[in-house]
Amino acid sequence: METTITSALVGTLELDTGKGFAAQVTIQDTGRQSFWLNIFEDVSSEPGLLAGVAPVIDDFRTISDQAKSALGKHLAAQDEKVIEFVRFHTEEIDDLDENIQENLSMLLAGDALPDPLADSFQIRGLVFHKGAEGDLEFWVDLALAPEYSDEVLCVRFDGSRTVGTVSWES
Repeated sequence: METTITSALVGTLELDTGKGFAAQVTIQDTGRQSFWLNIFEDVSSEPGLLAGVAPVIDDFRTISDQAKSALGKHLAAQDEKVIEFVRFHTEEIDDLDENIQENLSMLLAGDALPDPLADSFQIRGLVFHKGAEGDLEFWVDLALAPEYSDEVLCVRFDGSRTVGTVSWES
């Protein structure tokens, strides 16, 4: 069945409730961001959950700030998953921006970062799914070098919009 959701931030989006949804969305703000919006079938087929999608999209600026802040904390704490992600990009990608490369090398050496490295990550996706408790959960995919790698750090939020985990995914 076809349905729509309407967000003040991105307008009206059409989706098939039986197949879920994935589309490129552009948010017009100071940093004009374009990313994939994914609404899994388990959300699109349940009107109660689907009704919660637009408010999260409308609060995208806050959500993206929270995701980057959580990532920054994991970077500063030298979280093993995040460090392995950084190491992979440092070793595998030769054409990284010089400033990003320098910050990654400093992070791997255990040095304090002069700039917030989390700001170098780009949002590649906002994904909605039904959580284990039956509530609406979502995550933000953050990429360091999307032009070279499809690897992302996934910042997961629970039904109350609280950051849960940060994990490396592709």
